[in-house]
Amino acid sequence: MYIEGTRFGIYEARLFVSLQSRFLLLHIVSAMTSREKHNAYRRAWWAKSLGDQLTESRIFLPREAHEWVARLAAEVEERIPLVLGKLVVAQIRNADETATNTSSLNAQQRDKDEKNAENVATSPTSHLHNLFQAVLSSRFPDETGSARLRQVGFLAAIATEIEAGQKPTASSIANRTDNHVSQITMLAKTMNERGVIDIRHAPSVRKGKAAKIFSIRSDAIKALHAAHLEATGKAIDDITPT
Repeated sequence: MYIEGTRFGIYEARLFVSLQSRFLLLHIVSAMTSREKHNAYRRAWWAKSLGDQLTESRIFLPREAHEWVARLAAEVEERIPLVLGKLVVAQIRNADETATNTSSLNAQQRDKDEKNAENVATSPTSHLHNLFQAVLSSRFPDETGSARLRQVGFLAAIATEIEAGQKPTASSIANRTDNHVSQITMLAKTMNERGVIDIRHAPSVRKGKAAKIFSIRSDAIKALHAAHLEATGKAIDDITPT
C-alpha cells in the first residue's frame, strides 16, 4: 500500500505540473491576443486619424511640457498627438507671418532708401559751387569760419566719392582725409539736421553694425537757406535759392 500510494503521488504531481503548464500557456496566449487587439486598435486609429492630409511625426517633450499638453488635450477632448500637431502648426504659421511682416518692412525700408538715393549729389558743378558758396556765406550761431571750411570740405569729399562711383561713409571720408571718424560723424550730423545731406543705412561687413551712406540732397541749397532763416531770422547773403 505504501508503494502504491507513492506511485499515485508521483502521478498526481505530474498531472498538476501539466495542468499548470497549460494554464500558463493559455495565459500567455491570452495576453498576446489582448496585446495584438490593442495594437490592431491603435493601427486602425492612426490610419483613420491620419487620412490623406496628415503624416505621422514623433517628438520628445520635457516631462513638465507633456503634462501641460495632456491637460490641454483633456480640456479640448482630443488625443495628445492631434493637440501637439495643432500646436506645431500654429507656431509655424506664426513664424511665417513674422517672416512676411519682416520682409514687408525691409521692402518698405528699401523703397525709402531708393527714394532718398534719388537725391544723391551727382549734381552739376554749378549746383555744388552754389552750395559751397551758401555754406561759406552762412552765419549760424556759435559757428566759426573754420567750421564752415570743414563743412565745405566734407561736402566736397562726398561729391568726390560719389563721382568715383563709391558710397561715401564716415569711415571712407575719414580715411581719405586722415581724420577721426567722430569728426566726420559730427559734420554729417550738422549737415543732415540742416537738410543738406541724407544719411541712409546699409548692411555692413561688421556684425551688429550698419553702414551710414551719405548723399547730398538735390534741394540742399533751399534746405540750407530755410535752416539758416529759422536759426538766425536772416537770409544767407548773396545766394538766391534755386
